[in-house]
Amino acid sequence: MLFDPTLCGEVPSSQNTILTALLCAGTFLSYLPQHLKILKRRSSDGISPYFILLGTVGAGSNITNIILLQFIALQCCTVQTYGACVASLLGIFQVVIQGTMFYITFILYMSFFPEQNKYEELADSAEAEEDSESRPLLLPRSSGSKGPPSVEWQTAMWVAGAVVLHAGICVFMSVLLVTLIGPYVAPTRTWASLLGLFSLCLTCLQFFPQIIKTWRSGNVGAISIPMMLMQTPGGYVFAYSIAIRPGVNWSSWISTFVAATLQCVLLVICLSFEARAKNQRALEATNAAVTDTAADAEAPTASAAQASENVST
Repeated sequence: MLFDPTLCGEVPSSQNTILTALLCAGTFLSYLPQHLKILKRRSSDGISPYFILLGTVGAGSNITNIILLQFIALQCCTVQTYGACVASLLGIFQVVIQGTMFYITFILYMSFFPEQNKYEELADSAEAEEDSESRPLLLPRSSGSKGPPSVEWQTAMWVAGAVVLHAGICVFMSVLLVTLIGPYVAPTRTWASLLGLFSLCLTCLQFFPQIIKTWRSGNVGAISIPMMLMQTPGGYVFAYSIAIRPGVNWSSWISTFVAATLQCVLLVICLSFEARAKNQRALEATNAAVTDTAADAEAPTASAAQASENVST
């Protein structure tokens, strides 16, 4: 099926265009707290590698899905005005921005992976001392030696390879189908729908590893609460704005809806842990203040007793 310019008559309403534009800006801004927190801590400790894997692969599938299903919007820009073109493409921009920001989170996760978690600990000091004594005197001692890669670091490297492989498959298959068969034929749209379903499945599972990791660790770690405070309600609006766009079926928005629901669960857990940590810090500060007050009260008594002892002497 060739491109038919007569299909370009339906343009999103001004209300939908304004809503989508605001969501694009909000999506971009909502990820910044997470990126800034990792950069500030210079550590991605506390973030589950499986959360990164499922989120990044799901984002890549969602990007490919929306581009293929709204491929006509790209071609309609050749016959539309600039304003109509931008309004038609905002739905694609919305998904692409979200996916790109998650890919940036993946890059930051790998770049600031905790150094102390990359390698297994070497033998204990006693074994190390025994090994150093048995080493010939002429051989220099190895300084700064590291143990074998840890399971967590190996998992992170496997995640990186899987993300790159998935992105390559999405690009290769989509370009092949659009070039050889066409963007509007059944195989291409079936491929797009399969990617949407795949994204849905990953999104349903995405937050479970992070929920489990956060629950077991008992602390928030590098997860950004401000990011989730913005994204959780925004996710529902995001899904709605995609669902009402022309030419989009349920496979394009359902994953976003499910993600918002599961993110809400993670947010509640993080808020409870943060409140508990805040109360613990307040209790420790109160105990420290009481201890200091008691010490200050005992000091004059001790001084008076010392003075009395000196006088009697």
